[in-house]
Amino acid sequence: MRIRIISGITGGILFLFLLIKGGALLSIAVGLLSLLATRELCRLFQKAGLEVNLPLAFFFTLLIMIGEAILRPDGSHGLSHGVFWELSFWALLFTSFLFSIGKGTTQGTLVSILAQVFVLLYPGLLFTYILQIRNLASADGWKLLLFAFAVIWGTDTGAYFIGSAWGRTPLAPRLSPHKTVEGAAGGLLVGTLTGTLVGSVLQLPLVWLLGAGLVTSFTGQLGDLFESFLKRIAGLKDSGVFLPGHGGVLDRFDSALLAMPVVYYLALFLLY
Repeated sequence: MRIRIISGITGGILFLFLLIKGGALLSIAVGLLSLLATRELCRLFQKAGLEVNLPLAFFFTLLIMIGEAILRPDGSHGLSHGVFWELSFWALLFTSFLFSIGKGTTQGTLVSILAQVFVLLYPGLLFTYILQIRNLASADGWKLLLFAFAVIWGTDTGAYFIGSAWGRTPLAPRLSPHKTVEGAAGGLLVGTLTGTLVGSVLQLPLVWLLGAGLVTSFTGQLGDLFESFLKRIAGLKDSGVFLPGHGGVLDRFDSALLAMPVVYYLALFLLY
């Protein structure tokens, strides 16, 4: 437990520094996390009996990250984010099928092709939303990220302690037997309040904070359950080893992967 606490605090402080700093350091850090998470997901799929090409997954994940660092949403470099992502997914689907031509016309081959594409979406594409939020508004991007992670960490903390103290009703026993309805409700409350408190200190709009905090907390908990679903399929307890006592990258960022797009689009359509 002591190692878990120390590594968690150290990693959290470093990550918060990178969120505020932004720029190339954050892009490199998010790129490395994305590659590590890609390796973990490929391992989960392989344990589940699916054949995925790790070098191919690395190449396209790295391509997405480089594109995110270089391109601008308005297409000022001649190519917009949307078009770049569409081309990347098309190229990956084409390449995956090309590599699978000699493996026969079976359902397993089809599922493996789809799994290869899914690796680029989760976690490859979803990790880029950290950078998109940071770059959304030069003055407020880091504030939005601090708000988002305050909600996520508050939700995890609230769900753990409230679930441990008062949890009685299983939430999703087949996916995560220790999670309870009471813990999920507590996480929703604590996460929303934590995000609202942090966002208020950062002078973000209160009404937006309350609504976005609630939706972000709920979505983050779904992200946690989704990663548990993937681990159950693979028959593994942890996705990998990243921080001592904390499991893999996917174990640490499972909530963020589904929650970050929510924060981004709520900010994009309602704040800017």
